[in-house]
Amino acid sequence: MRVCAVVAVAVAVSFLASCGEQGGSEATREQSGIAGRVHLGPQCPVVTKDRPCPDKPAAGSKVTIVIQARGEVVARTTTNVDGIYRVAVAPGNYVVTADAGMSCKVMKTRVTAANYSRVDIPCDTGIR
Repeated sequence: MRVCAVVAVAVAVSFLASCGEQGGSEATREQSGIAGRVHLGPQCPVVTKDRPCPDKPAAGSKVTIVIQARGEVVARTTTNVDGIYRVAVAPGNYVVTADAGMSCKVMKTRVTAANYSRVDIPCDTGIR
């Protein structure tokens, strides 16, 4: 009888410990993150009011997300055909960049609990 009681207590403690982990940062991370669009421009050497030349989506571009204070990469993803990406991360301050064109702007953002921060990343084609 005593062995059953010890086993029951051990199982209960194990169960409660795992429940605490599920409610922590992993659950928060799935509810918050960074999303946006990577775009390439300029697309034409000369842009005028009569001949606009909008930026194009950077399909297949790699996006890197770094914790601002530590410089630690926490996520990487690839944009879809429309240049759109979405990554779940825990609340905090981040630096986001991509690898399209000649260079992409380094963007800073703050993610708050239960929200996705919108970060559109402009990338330079080098066309002048």
